[in-house]
Amino acid sequence: MKISAVILAAGKGTRMGATDRPKVMFEVNGKPMVEYLVESIRDAGVSDITLVVGFMQEMVRNYFGDSVKYVEQTEQLGTGHAVLMAKESLQGKSDAVIVTYGDMPCYKTETIKKLIELFKKEKSTIAMVTVDLNEPSFWGYSRVIRDEKNNILATVEDKDCNEEQAKIHECNPSFYMFDAKFLWENLEKIGTNNVQGEYYFPDLISMATKSGGKVINIKTDTEQEVLGVNTQEQLREVEKILENTTTDIGFQSF
Repeated sequence: MKISAVILAAGKGTRMGATDRPKVMFEVNGKPMVEYLVESIRDAGVSDITLVVGFMQEMVRNYFGDSVKYVEQTEQLGTGHAVLMAKESLQGKSDAVIVTYGDMPCYKTETIKKLIELFKKEKSTIAMVTVDLNEPSFWGYSRVIRDEKNNILATVEDKDCNEEQAKIHECNPSFYMFDAKFLWENLEKIGTNNVQGEYYFPDLISMATKSGGKVINIKTDTEQEVLGVNTQEQLREVEKILENTTTDIGFQSF
């Protein structure tokens, strides 16, 4: 199976409080946070990596050079739009596509390998990482919605949650593996019916389940691995985590 990876790296990082670099180029213990993710994906056996760049993209391009591919997102129209920028260069060239954010440097190679193995074994439409968080709203993660049989139906973004959905602790930290044919055929069907009016990438989950697709997950037992960086406070938290490389990460499969 040929696998490609798309890492979203176009954000300005306004809440980080700096204007001299894109968010993914903020350093964590001496190197850009996005480099940790690139290394983990590559070590999991995926060499075809594309970065979706935008704000101050020259800094990203100069850092990675020819070691990865690039596509440009000129407008910030949401996660779905960002992935769409990679369609022309990747469609028809791989069987599966990993998609995640460049501001999540703590993902382990072992996690990515487990996700790939599960995806292949189950012949799924989408395989994703989920996590139980004590304070989901602090990190702003979407909630995982399941049916009475414990099947994943959809995810709802934190800002769009109703009162009951906001109480759900199982969250979607946005690390996915897609059947490539499903991804590229359905990406442009994503709507903008959310608070932000953006093309919301996780809508593909509900689109898959409604059309009879198979959505599966692995659940990490620790929230440390899936923390993203949007603020200086979160950056300091991630730095502490990555200083400790002996963290034992466990998984449950569903």
